[in-house]
Amino acid sequence: MARKQGVSIRTTSYQKFRGADFSTDPALVDDSRSPLCTNMISDGGGMPEKRPGWRTLHQLSGQVNGLFSSVYEGETFFYAHVGSKLYRWDETGTEPAELLSGLNDAKSRGVSLGGKLWIVTGGELVVCAGASAARAGGADAYIPTTIITRTPSGGGVTYEAVNLLTPYRKNGFQTDGTSKTFLLDSAPIDAEGEVKAWVWGTEVRDFTVDRTAGTVTFAAAPAAPSAGSADGLLIQFPKTVEGYAERVGHCSIVTAYGAGGSDRLVISGNPDYPNRDWISGLNDPSYFPDLGYATVGTEGVAILGYCRLGSTLAIVKEDNGQDSTVYFRTASVADDGAVTFPITQALSGVGAASAGSFANLLDEPLLLSGTGIYAITANYLTGDRVGQNRSFFINARLLEEDLRSAEAVSRRGMYLLSFPNGHVYVLDGRQNKTYRSESLGDFIYEGYYWEHVPARCWLNWHRPAAQAGEREALFFGTADGRICRFSTDLEDLSRFSDDGEPIDAVWATKMDDDGDATILKTMLKRGGAVTLKPYSRSSAEVCLRTDRDAADVPIRTGAVDIFSWEDIDFSRFTFDSNDGAREIFFQTKVKKYKRLQILIRNRKVNEGFGVYGITKHFVNGNFAKR
Repeated sequence: MARKQGVSIRTTSYQKFRGADFSTDPALVDDSRSPLCTNMISDGGGMPEKRPGWRTLHQLSGQVNGLFSSVYEGETFFYAHVGSKLYRWDETGTEPAELLSGLNDAKSRGVSLGGKLWIVTGGELVVCAGASAARAGGADAYIPTTIITRTPSGGGVTYEAVNLLTPYRKNGFQTDGTSKTFLLDSAPIDAEGEVKAWVWGTEVRDFTVDRTAGTVTFAAAPAAPSAGSADGLLIQFPKTVEGYAERVGHCSIVTAYGAGGSDRLVISGNPDYPNRDWISGLNDPSYFPDLGYATVGTEGVAILGYCRLGSTLAIVKEDNGQDSTVYFRTASVADDGAVTFPITQALSGVGAASAGSFANLLDEPLLLSGTGIYAITANYLTGDRVGQNRSFFINARLLEEDLRSAEAVSRRGMYLLSFPNGHVYVLDGRQNKTYRSESLGDFIYEGYYWEHVPARCWLNWHRPAAQAGEREALFFGTADGRICRFSTDLEDLSRFSDDGEPIDAVWATKMDDDGDATILKTMLKRGGAVTLKPYSRSSAEVCLRTDRDAADVPIRTGAVDIFSWEDIDFSRFTFDSNDGAREIFFQTKVKKYKRLQILIRNRKVNEGFGVYGITKHFVNGNFAKR
């Protein structure tokens, strides 16, 4: 705010900073926000500082499609889907170990359930257990008993649905002690694949199989029950249904959900069934019943992701401008213990633009739509579930990106959304929210914009409490095969570099008319300064831009180092050990401007940078003529 000092000297101070504002002209933003904010983030007090840098841990061949972590028998394992291969890797420099090959080379997503990690690639479902990994649907897949109390000639009671992950199924037969030939519930059965039989729990092998007729004939008739009518014969056989394996294998979206917890896997993203999802068996993702699917909304409008809202699962589809895009799944338990998952249509909602944009910011599920980043939340007045825009301040720049390629992650109260060009948009849930007067209950997060972070996929790993080290570690994979880590675990100033390269960090004031665009002002040579956050090594370039300038005009460069035995550079040696805030004074006079913008920049490798405040003194002059 401008105020008088003495008779004619006025002062404008910029402080109590918040975030970026790309929503309007640089002359119209609030004093606390920046219309030109790059590679900055808020510190613990909300002041802007240079974002942490990153470093490469591993270099592999192919694009990194997914990074995952999972705890197996008390030990943490890291996995990377790179190109068509799956690797096991760690935080050290140990060479990643190949676990699987021949995978679909596309973005993948994973969920831990039942003590294992389940990954969908769009080409197969992969299960990881510690140091091993395999395609789901092998020998470990659940084999359902599709029919029970069947007589040798047919009939019986349908019991379990066919498993999409395996061609094998079982039939339970009642035995009479005389019948030798038993008709299976499907014919013909597969020409290849083992047929097994158990008589009263004991495996027998003395039988022949007519695969065309679907019959099994025993050398000796299976014994009848001594009492009652229990099934005395169980036959296991292969019966492939064309397209069944692909229904699961071609899925690329996954989450966990269930009745009273997250005890089932839910998958979708199959391009052949865009509005369909499948639910696994209880605590057993090796079993996907062929009838355990739901058709959600309009055919052809794809499901793009899921948001957990307490005991409800929100199913979010792409926005087609015609139909509701948000549906709600609940879990209902019947008296006999059977669980169903009814789906209802939301009264209003917003469609998703990217399957990778779903992440929680604190207690809010967020996603990217065609008009910004939205929260799926409860309406303040009616309680109806609706979408509310949370990214107003950064939307103008965000919506110019290729939204379909976005990938999100949540970390330490922040939502990070990356794009293949290295741009990252950040919503900061740690700062006070800004409420919009035109919409009760609707608020906006402060936002930031980063460059040179080539994240194709993310992994935010929470270290177990028993382990020493940083509580959260943020990793990302790149299109050229690198597994990288943000250097928040480093104590020295090398944390402020991107793989050894400088981070170009900028904070700028608004294009300020100091309360009156019709009067010419002159900034005084003395008194103007930027107050910087203290680091053992830091510097800043100060540039100005007026309404007369086509480009920034550099006016001052200064170093504000603090003496430290751990970081001595004799080319800029200092004995100053004061660790308080520092000023760089402008020492420049600027005449006859209507509007003035001040830019503070640091693009030096291994240097910290943070802005506490900017001050200028000026005097008013004549009225402007043009």
